[in-house]
Amino acid sequence: MSTENNTSSFNSVFLTRGALTDVKINQLANWGKKLMDIGAVKGTEGNLSCRSSLGFIITGTNIPLNAINRETVAEITGVVYGLNKHSVYVKGMVNPSRETLLHTQIYEIREDVNVIFHAHDLDVMKQAVKLGIPVTELEQPAGSQELAQEAIKLLKLHRDMRYFILKNHGVVALGASIDEAGKLIEDMHARIKKKK
Repeated sequence: MSTENNTSSFNSVFLTRGALTDVKINQLANWGKKLMDIGAVKGTEGNLSCRSSLGFIITGTNIPLNAINRETVAEITGVVYGLNKHSVYVKGMVNPSRETLLHTQIYEIREDVNVIFHAHDLDVMKQAVKLGIPVTELEQPAGSQELAQEAIKLLKLHRDMRYFILKNHGVVALGASIDEAGKLIEDMHARIKKKK
């Protein structure tokens, strides 16, 4: 069964419907709450993912990060790239985040990355140049293939990079573990708050 995901450049093809059982979902939920509490994200901004045995688990589209649970995440098991629209193969109960292509392509080129946190931390974004944080060259639409490609271009220039900014869009933290990615977002946010 295929579902058009109107907010992105892909269709979700559901292989199974039902709550997921991966134990890492609880860790993602804890970090989602923490990032909302510190103000790194608001409303339904941001998305979190981690590798799984079949691919990766990612938060659902339009799901606040403080509402992550077994029913509000999706497992991505594969992507087929089409000329006009891509197909994303999904297990779970919700459409995956519209930034699924961004996460997919980062995992494809960075075997050392097991976790991706994407937040809309405006305070950090405003201070990026001053802090020396790498920023993508061009602004691209949210959820687009072009946005994913901008991130990949930057990652190829900085092969060991763990934290960067998508121009006028948000911050991305890459970790070997869930705690590592979460701490990157938390620590950078705290640095900015101290400077104010």
